[in-house]
Amino acid sequence: MPHRVKSLLRALIFAGAVLAPAVASGQSSSTGAAAFVNGAVISNYDLDQRTALFAATSGARPTEASLAQLRAQVLRSLEDEMIQLQEASKHRISVTKTEVDRAINEVSKDNNITPAQLADTLTKAGVSTQTFAQQISAQIIWQKVVTARYGTDVLISDQDVDEAMNRLKQGSDKPQFLLSEIYLGVDRAEDDPSVRASAEQFAQQIMQGVSFAIVAGQFSQSPSASDGGDIGWVAQGELAEELDAALLQIRPGQIAGPIRAEGGYHILLLRDRREPVGTDVAQMSAPAPDPNGPLPLDRFLIPLPADADATIKGRAMTLANNVAGQLRTCADIPGIANQLQGTVYQRLGTMDPNNLDAQLRDALAKSTPGEIMKPFFSPAGLELIMRCDSAAPGPRAFELPSREQLRQQLFAQKMSIYAKSYLQELRRTAIVSRGIN
Repeated sequence: MPHRVKSLLRALIFAGAVLAPAVASGQSSSTGAAAFVNGAVISNYDLDQRTALFAATSGARPTEASLAQLRAQVLRSLEDEMIQLQEASKHRISVTKTEVDRAINEVSKDNNITPAQLADTLTKAGVSTQTFAQQISAQIIWQKVVTARYGTDVLISDQDVDEAMNRLKQGSDKPQFLLSEIYLGVDRAEDDPSVRASAEQFAQQIMQGVSFAIVAGQFSQSPSASDGGDIGWVAQGELAEELDAALLQIRPGQIAGPIRAEGGYHILLLRDRREPVGTDVAQMSAPAPDPNGPLPLDRFLIPLPADADATIKGRAMTLANNVAGQLRTCADIPGIANQLQGTVYQRLGTMDPNNLDAQLRDALAKSTPGEIMKPFFSPAGLELIMRCDSAAPGPRAFELPSREQLRQQLFAQKMSIYAKSYLQELRRTAIVSRGIN
């Protein structure tokens, strides 16, 4: 299932009832060619639309200075997509309208909205529904192409599972990591600086609140892109040495990279970690922070007029509760505030609860790290305050996966290796030239 759209879309639906609709960043009605791929044209209109789609679904709000870099990243993605579609055409592989509609319905269902609401949301963001459907269609087709070429070669036997299970048992004295990835291949040595620059820009966007899964789904060249970059659990030593070393330096919730390894640049998101068998995880647990002591706080505000009526306040509360449901960490707030024009994000920094309003002070005293306070009205509007201290999962001991989980992981790993080399092979032989705006 394409992992292109996150639940921010649902927040956008509710925002339309309270706030002015968002305007797609960098949207223009430009004409002409942005690039040529084996003679086929990628128009500037296509580039504008895809840039707007990325901004609408990721929470990114590019500045004038960063827009050119973002467009370059999107154009590279479109070039790869055109190469993939041309390969599909050569092998007479296509996608049906039913398959695309089913995927769009799944996206809508995941966001608790109807397909009509999804279409309306995209339109308000300056993105045509055709652009969205084309992107989903292209991803489904590429998955079919890779499966058609390599699917019969990737047979995971019971013996393969037995050997992998034995390796896991032998490596039970090592940490395990639950990972998501973004992979950008370097096809030619002269491309290395530009690919690295793109990877660095992605890492910066993610640290500023842009969804890792959306960036992976839009730009990663690994098959895991279709699942938001998710590659599951891996044990220390299973990845390239450079990636392995980087993982040991970060905590759950943090990213590593870009890291140069295995034919390109990698950005890794560590979502969880399990400790070696026999680890006394109780001894590793950090003491709970003092809720009466200074706490790092972030603020999300929906401004409202002083004389707002009950209907407006009710709509604002609906939006606030929906936003609260999307937030996992304080890093998510800037992206949501950027996406919902008219809202305000403020990093309050480390605050002494004794200097805060009594209602908020009492709420903080009963809260846990990373928790969002219940929305409340202030003279400025409707407030959401979130604790920004670490709420990372506590240490957990090694666990063996089931045989079926391991079989699926082995299949995904092999398909990922094949697909990366397949796209690199196609890219090396493709004739790509940039157009003139």
